[in-house]
Amino acid sequence: MTSRERVLCALNHQPTDRVPMDLFGMACSIVDPAYFRLREYLGLTDDVEPFRKGANCSYYDERILDAFEIDIRRVFAKFTDAFPKTLPDGSFMNEWGIVQKKGKFGVEFVKHPLQDAELEDIEAYPWPKAKDFLDVSKMREQAEKLHRENQYAIAVRAPMNGIFEIGCWLRGMQEFMMDMYEEPEITHAICEKILEVQLEVYGMILDEVGEFVDIVETGDDYGSQNALLISPNSLKEFILPRRKRLNDMIHRKAPHAKVFLHCCGSIAPIIDDLVDCGVDILNPVQTMACNMDPYMLKEKFGDRIVFHGGVDTQKALRGNAEDVAAEVSHMLDALNHNGGYILSSCNHIQSDVSPENICELFKAAKELSMK
Repeated sequence: MTSRERVLCALNHQPTDRVPMDLFGMACSIVDPAYFRLREYLGLTDDVEPFRKGANCSYYDERILDAFEIDIRRVFAKFTDAFPKTLPDGSFMNEWGIVQKKGKFGVEFVKHPLQDAELEDIEAYPWPKAKDFLDVSKMREQAEKLHRENQYAIAVRAPMNGIFEIGCWLRGMQEFMMDMYEEPEITHAICEKILEVQLEVYGMILDEVGEFVDIVETGDDYGSQNALLISPNSLKEFILPRRKRLNDMIHRKAPHAKVFLHCCGSIAPIIDDLVDCGVDILNPVQTMACNMDPYMLKEKFGDRIVFHGGVDTQKALRGNAEDVAAEVSHMLDALNHNGGYILSSCNHIQSDVSPENICELFKAAKELSMK
């Protein structure tokens, strides 16, 4: 099988010659310090230009994808030079007006610009315009070339986060979650404005590449390690109907593509709802979270959704080579039946994961899934 054939079979719940593998996508990438160590370990010397700024995972390196025989390649919308804007104190502001700074474990929030906003302030807020912060000028050329070569599955890298996440960042997490009960009009207004930006962004991208791509990435985190962050009822009132509108538009503009959703944590109670609103692929399958046993997930949902990720980053990838191989074997046994599974890490590979373990992850996946 070619990589594209392998991925398409998995997406359509059909058997594959080996498990499809992925890297450098939304929440299955490598944080910058671990990337640089891996690059050095593999003997790669030339620099790769970062595809974004102000983030923990900034690099997409096809030399590493080739070395590991990864089955998916991505096309990106580039960010213009307008954002992020560096402020005098060293913090930086993104296109939403959210101010962040670099902290010990990544980026930290400095300012939530709608924290004290009233309803009229939300309407008057300078909401971002896609053309002001995204450059899609080279995307069609890249996607068309990959499509013509017909070797790899093609994914659109997610250009932004989801409604719930952005709402928390704009309003402040505590305030945004309290608003769902005390100020639902404000919550609806913020969510609707975010959706309008999302529709414009994805519309602009898919007008360029929709006919060529196999996967379109989106993201929004609804779960913690132990439970949902908000109730299923709140999700159904404020978030999921808008997510369905986004998913429906993606399916219209990319008729051959599957919608990929990154959603961390313990989210089993809402997987049916995600399927109903048009999610085709679920990432990262964080099986160390509560009630996310991979065997249960495959048995209960495996005929209706594709699982992407699964390999534990909290313990297994921080252990030794035997721990990594055992974890890969576990995920293959649980999830890799009649397609429906793309193997990757169950979140970004962190700075405490060794290059040797990253190599072992994909070596074991190939060897064990071909037996």
